[in-house]
Amino acid sequence: MATILTTLATRPVPGLVENHAAYARRHGYAHHVADSTHVWGPRQPVFHRFHAIYQHLAQAGEGSLLLVLDQFAVVYWPHPLEPNFEGIDSLVCAQAGDDTLCNTSMLLLRNTAAVREQVRRLVDHVSHWAVRILEDNEQPENALVGHVFTPRPCSAALPNGLHANVQANWRAGSYYESLHTVRPFVANDAPCWQHADGHWTPSLDYDFRGVQNLVDEAAALAAGELPPFVVLAQAAPPPGDELHLNPGAPIAFVSIYTHHIASYGRLHEESFARYCLRHGYGYHLYRRVPDFANGLTGSWAKPHVMRRHLAAHDFLLWVDADILAMNQSLRMEPLVAGRQALVGNDHTAWNMNSSVVGVRNTPDMHALVDEVCRQIEAAPDRSSVHANGGDQTCFANVFTARGLITEAQVVDTLSLDAPAIYATPDSHFVHFPTQHTPQRAASMHAWNLRSLARDAHERSRQDGNQGSSQGSS
Repeated sequence: MATILTTLATRPVPGLVENHAAYARRHGYAHHVADSTHVWGPRQPVFHRFHAIYQHLAQAGEGSLLLVLDQFAVVYWPHPLEPNFEGIDSLVCAQAGDDTLCNTSMLLLRNTAAVREQVRRLVDHVSHWAVRILEDNEQPENALVGHVFTPRPCSAALPNGLHANVQANWRAGSYYESLHTVRPFVANDAPCWQHADGHWTPSLDYDFRGVQNLVDEAAALAAGELPPFVVLAQAAPPPGDELHLNPGAPIAFVSIYTHHIASYGRLHEESFARYCLRHGYGYHLYRRVPDFANGLTGSWAKPHVMRRHLAAHDFLLWVDADILAMNQSLRMEPLVAGRQALVGNDHTAWNMNSSVVGVRNTPDMHALVDEVCRQIEAAPDRSSVHANGGDQTCFANVFTARGLITEAQVVDTLSLDAPAIYATPDSHFVHFPTQHTPQRAASMHAWNLRSLARDAHERSRQDGNQGSSQGSS
């Protein structure tokens, strides 16, 4: 009988362990969890993981299969192990985009003397790595496994046509939007590693909670439904090119999304419309770039839209379309009080992020917005979102020139628009940068559901408190 071993180095996303357990139940396999979250240190959890793999392999029946899945791996399409992996004694797939590095989110091992010896050698190698006596002791787990098991290219199907383990996203590309048609056995959203300038590094903006998208997608497919991001992409557009709520409010937001990003832009719209209606804030949304933006595209039109509406409000905030108002009970007044401008620290090396830019309706701030408009119009290259450093460079240049990059205007990113990698359900706004459109739509959908659930819980609690007060009176 086969065994499924779930190995956890971090707290898994909701539903992941149940995904593994449900697969085991479906086919009558044993299921065990090797939890390393109690093990402290950068290398000790990896050390613990491979000792657990060696232990469970040796305890399996002779010739039976051990399927190892970690916190990044989801059983996407529940093919049985036999006969799909008949004749295979070991299988490790490569990291997407680099066939020399293993993707260790899934390991398939058959309990034979030869494989046990390979795993023993691997455990020995990991032990040396853990105490830093290897020649290249900075290499990640992905490279360690490659010393013993040759990785199979991520995109290469088995002879029977089955894709064993497909990585959904990596540094320069994505299989995410095609996973539901490929229907691999396992899909993962593991971090990608690269070796550059003598250093091994994963992507700095990697968010392991993207695995939640794969859990939800696999559950939808199992129920005969389309993945959430496909449903969002196919949804009928709302009527009209513009939406204007509370146009005379003291505090207001402006934003744009085009049809290219409507799958997640509509989630942003629902979230901020709900937030602004709750607190009486203004909201000016454009579902295409407006004509008054002088032919600019996408994010390059930010200051022009700000300039259009600033005079009608006391304080105006641009907000990117990949941002949700997560904790909708939090108000803007404490953040804008006493400030001429409001931005947050960037989550990387920038001293500000232009995903949310707020300015007060004063002559100085009108002049600031006008100057950003001029710099953007004069930019030699606006061919992409990030050309010349993107609009963020123009905003940062103008803020710096005016001496506005100080604590009086710049707040911590967690208080304003926390990137998803650092955000929690208590975050005010949550930002989803650097994701491909289908993944971003799925991520924002999952987080928006949490926000809606939070709202429902708050209403239920308030109704209960009102009922208790009426009963006591």
